This record gives sequence, structure tokens and C-alpha cells, in this order.
Amino acid sequence: MYEKGVQTRNHLYQTAKQLFYTHGYEKTKIKDIVKAADTPIGLFTYYFKTKDKIIQEIYFEYYNNIQTLVNELMIDGIDNSILRHGVLSWIYFDRILNNDNNRRFYYEILKKGSNYRIVNNFINHIYRLYIDEYHIEMSENAFDNLLFVDFGGRREYFLNYFEKSLNDSVDDVILLLNGIIPRMLGIDQQEITDLLSKGIQIAKTIKIDAIHFLSSK
Repeated sequence: MYEKGVQTRNHLYQTAKQLFYTHGYEKTKIKDIVKAADTPIGLFTYYFKTKDKIIQEIYFEYYNNIQTLVNELMIDGIDNSILRHGVLSWIYFDRILNNDNNRRFYYEILKKGSNYRIVNNFINHIYRLYIDEYHIEMSENAFDNLLFVDFGGRREYFLNYFEKSLNDSVDDVILLLNGIIPRMLGIDQQEITDLLSKGIQIAKTIKIDAIHFLSSK
């Protein structure tokens, strides 16, 4: 892709993120994005095809930025896959759930369906680390079914969380949701709780002001 093409694509992407942050997913149409970006609609469909393609990139970029931050800090004692996932997840949900605009966007995406279509690639990788580390034997079919159960359960939990205004803290969210798959894999419950609790405490020591889900403001 030529430099101008890269610039145009990034301009559309950043414009979309800002509009999603300001107006939400549902009220932001493709025509709004191209109008705000002062770009022909044909370029949007060329680079992204649909709004959902941008959503996938937003989630991937967001998670990757969190992972990069944690990697660069080279924190001792987070080699365990469950603990590390606890650190990443606490930062991930803290930035989303403690910002009203981010919450709205996240909820609107979930109303469309589970986030499986958006984030299954990097979640798949994380859960395979669990299996490798704890020497668990599992067929591909059984692994795929675990993913579907996990994503479905997460979606139902968060729909209830937003629609009934649950008072669960980010800590509560991590201890619940990040414990689902390890428990289904038969890992000791107390070990899971201890690892996730430690991960939460480590995450709280990390300066995360530079991490943004949608807007940099």
C-alpha cells in the first residue's frame, strides 16, 4: 500500500473511532464516517468493506497495545498464563467499564452478538496457553465448544451487567469471567482464584493512562 493509501486508511480509521466514541456504534453510519473524514465512500469500502472490519481492528489494536505495555515493563512473576491473562484483562476492562462512552460502545457491539467474531483469534491463543501449561489433553472439537460456551456466557453476563446496572467491580468481573475456562479445564479452583487475585493487584500498579479503547482524549 502506498504511503498516501496508508494515510487515507488511517484517517478513516481514526475518524471512525472518534465518531464511535462520541455517538456510539449504532448511531454512527458509514456515510457519517466518510463525511467526517471528507473521503469518498468507495475508499471506505476498499479499505474496510464494513463497519465490523473496523471493529475488529479496534479490538485487536486495543488488546495489542495492552499486551505491548505489559511486555515492555518486563514484570517479574507473571509467567503463568492465568495470572498474565488476569493482568491483561483487568487493564482491558478497567479502561472500558470506567468510561461511559466506552461502555456504551462495548454494550452496543455485544447486543449484535457475542464477541467471538471479533476477538476469537487472540482469545484462542490465550486458552491454548492454559492447555499447554497445565498439560491438558483436549480434542479440537472440545476446545472449540469451550470457546463457544465461554463467549456465550460472557455475552449474557455483560448484557445483564449493562441492562440491570450491576454494581460488580472490575475485580469482580475478572475473578468471575477469567475463572470460567480454567475451571472447565479442571484446574484447581483455589489456584485459579489466587492467580487471578495476584494478577489484579499487579495490574493496579501499572500506569495505564496511555491506553485508550476508542478516544485518546
